[in-house]
Amino acid sequence: MVGASGCVGTAAVQIAVHAGARVTAVCGPRGVDLVRDLGAAEVVDRTAEDVTARRDRYDVVLDVAGASSYRRCRHLLTDDGVYLVTVPSPAILWRTLWTSRRTRGRRGVVAFTGLRSEAQKSEDLRTALRLGVEGALRPVVDTAYPLEEIAAAHRHVEHGHKAGTVVVTFA
Repeated sequence: MVGASGCVGTAAVQIAVHAGARVTAVCGPRGVDLVRDLGAAEVVDRTAEDVTARRDRYDVVLDVAGASSYRRCRHLLTDDGVYLVTVPSPAILWRTLWTSRRTRGRRGVVAFTGLRSEAQKSEDLRTALRLGVEGALRPVVDTAYPLEEIAAAHRHVEHGHKAGTVVVTFA
């Protein structure tokens, strides 16, 4: 999982672990201990190792940061593996269309979760709430900023080295 220590990544690690997946998390040095604590079986510091140079094979490569590409990660996929990305680009949109026609083989997929039906999104929220109540999904907050410092909050997020999410508080 590329981008495992960010807002989406920390939630994805927890959900995948809860579902029984063995997670290999890729993040910067600041997030190594965090994603290990969230349940990742293996953690790769992206500043020390290029995960795309590995010979390991994965059923799913989830790139929540949009930091890689299908082409760079294809060899990491099992024969029926999926490269899943949350950041659409022309290349992955083409790859999604091209590989969606296959019944078998490596595929590229863009997660357009916001385009799903209201019923599906409501079910996701109920599941997230249940996992939160059970303790299987906990929020990870990097920093909280008061509304008056929203520009600083944006700069912090744009820097790209946060762990978890940045919260803006209203007083």
